[in-house]
Amino acid sequence: MTSTPLLSVVVPLFNDQDTIAAALESCLAQTLREIEVICVDDASTDQTVQVVERYQALDPRIRLLRHSTNRSALQARRTGILAASAAHVLFMDGDDELERDAARTALAHAGSSRADIVGFGVTVIGQDGRTGGAYEQRLQPTRRSLEGADVLRGLFPVGERAQGQLWRHLYSTKVLRDAYALLPEDLVLTRVNDLPLAFLVAALATRYVSTPKRLYRYHLGRGGSGHRVDSIERARFYAGAIGSVESIRPAVHTLARGHTDEALILDSYESVRQSIVAYVCQQVLTRGDDHVVRDALGEVYAQSSLQDVVRATARFHPEALTVLARITPHAPLGTRPVRSVLLATASLLGAGGVTGVLLAQARYLIDAGHRVTIVARKPGSDRTAIPPGVDLVELSDRGLSAQLAEWAEICSSRSVDVVIDHQVLYTPHWPAFALVAQAEETATIGWVHNFVARPVYEGTDRLALLEQCSGALALLVVLSPLDVSYFKLRGVRNVAHIPNPPSSLMLASGATPAPRSAPRDPVSLVWWGRLEEPTKRISELLTVSERLRDLGVDFRLTVIGPDWNGTTARRVNADARRRGLADRVKAVGPLHGPPLAAAIDAADIFLSTSIIEGYQLTIAEAQSRGLPVAMYALPWLTLVQGNDGVLTAPQGDAASLARQIAQLIGDPDRYAALSRASLEASHRARDIDLARVYGELLTGDLPAEYSPEPTPADAALLLQLLTFYAERGVARARSSARRRRGANAKARARAAVLAVPGARRVARRVRRWLGRGRD
Repeated sequence: MTSTPLLSVVVPLFNDQDTIAAALESCLAQTLREIEVICVDDASTDQTVQVVERYQALDPRIRLLRHSTNRSALQARRTGILAASAAHVLFMDGDDELERDAARTALAHAGSSRADIVGFGVTVIGQDGRTGGAYEQRLQPTRRSLEGADVLRGLFPVGERAQGQLWRHLYSTKVLRDAYALLPEDLVLTRVNDLPLAFLVAALATRYVSTPKRLYRYHLGRGGSGHRVDSIERARFYAGAIGSVESIRPAVHTLARGHTDEALILDSYESVRQSIVAYVCQQVLTRGDDHVVRDALGEVYAQSSLQDVVRATARFHPEALTVLARITPHAPLGTRPVRSVLLATASLLGAGGVTGVLLAQARYLIDAGHRVTIVARKPGSDRTAIPPGVDLVELSDRGLSAQLAEWAEICSSRSVDVVIDHQVLYTPHWPAFALVAQAEETATIGWVHNFVARPVYEGTDRLALLEQCSGALALLVVLSPLDVSYFKLRGVRNVAHIPNPPSSLMLASGATPAPRSAPRDPVSLVWWGRLEEPTKRISELLTVSERLRDLGVDFRLTVIGPDWNGTTARRVNADARRRGLADRVKAVGPLHGPPLAAAIDAADIFLSTSIIEGYQLTIAEAQSRGLPVAMYALPWLTLVQGNDGVLTAPQGDAASLARQIAQLIGDPDRYAALSRASLEASHRARDIDLARVYGELLTGDLPAEYSPEPTPADAALLLQLLTFYAERGVARARSSARRRRGANAKARARAAVLAVPGARRVARRVRRWLGRGRD
């Protein structure tokens, strides 16, 4: 070499015989000729050295340094940096390449800015030869320039996944040597050996600039990244990344003590450390073969506690927590006294459904001396419904990671002993929340508010999720013995059934009223609830009404409840008019409190056409006012078992249900008997000592009757019901798809018509004319 090099390219090598030639060719083809290429062989056992020597013989700019024993790429780079002649260094791995103008472009930016670090773009080449993708995008520079403490703040942002690849930057040789001076000379890092050095350099640097030009070609999957975790050895290799970041902790504290912003150094380091813990956990869980995952996690836990792993993963890779929950050992209730209870829901809206159950539980728990916190995962809760002595906390809407961090803080700061999560059937993220709570030594009880077949009917994977992640729950609470049988037949043992508490409407009934007398014409039918078509089957109310009309029954049906997901009182009334029922069926919207009670008391029969329910509270409410119930069969409901105040017909058999109603109103004695049976059933429902049951629940002392063993009859009924709901779910999905296609076709046709000159004016006149004919 006849002149002093302007740039040193340091290439750590270990068994790179198949790729080093291409790497060296890319160096020798640089448009900047004044470079040196320092190859540091870390005791390769293949022909790597021989390949380098052949190129060294052709070009004196190539230098070869050798380690007698393998000391990791960290030490190979140290050897190269200490031997470098130039004031600036580029790093290149032995299985990657530089673009032709990489050296000239990067060095020009360093010279013009006097920067310690120059960032540049990277091309990621997959094993199939393709480029692009999310990983490539994450590797591109995001800041044009940074000064002082902002260099560390910008290159390692707190709360973001750490990116510490040395080959993404050009460095001043001095800052690299200063960083190495902070590290032990014998430090060996087998995994993530570049990030520790990159972090220290960023903390020492005073200026950073970047160019968007892509100067480096990185081959994904050639090195240690991107592989399956198919053995305990590879798991140990991945887990070694945690030790790599831990190894620089003393150096970080040394830097922090002399830095103008000590908190920045320590916070940035902790963020990087957690990012790597989460990355290792995510790699093991998502790339691990089934037979090795548990042992691989053992390697992770050997270097980091369960709490640390869960907190880190929640912060940086929350999607991996669901996978972790599947293999988390079950932690039962009863291991410690329960003083503080957290009740979790989406948001508190109105007084029915999940909200009503949760608020009733809060009152029972407060009365029993527990501290109670309600946490809503969404904003907009009705704070006026909160019982005295209960705290309400609404999580932020800043994303899952932020919510999980808040969850951990709430469990810790409020010393929560047990979480009762009422959303396990409705959110895919409940396993992450349960795992975060467990890491804070808080048990989670999952509360299911519908029959086990509902996810099958709706075509979701929520049932499989409950089965797979049930170990993350101290207990799974369902609403019927048949639900218990299902889960036990599927291998889930930590399951029990508990009835829902009485509603405020039931409690307001006070003393048991007298049985009702046979109705007079017209017979008054009533239905109340959400106008939810998929499960409540509002359209079936009209079908039953048609059959009653055909039988000559003089009746009136009042439909009470709020609009829901496109089904509105206005639409129900329009459908009633279309089917010739306008004088018999009327949807009146929502009613609450005394107006609702008055409407129920004015009725003769409660009519239900639900296709699926978990614990149909409206049945209990109707019976508390002495109303007989006419419904489609829901055989798992504990409310209807042994209940002589209920008439049932097969699902969807409107003619049969209508006939039974007609026969009932024609038999005064039978009607009176059903009314008495309804009141007796209501009395039994209100007689359950739920305060005692909740106490036994929290201490893990529920009697065996709440968790019965399945029988062959249970298995047969479950098979029948699951088949029924699977078939209905498929039919429903097909119908929805047809409606969507029809709606799209109508929209396209409408757009085509409105494109005709004058069509919009005509359409507006037609709409005004049609509007005058509406109610």
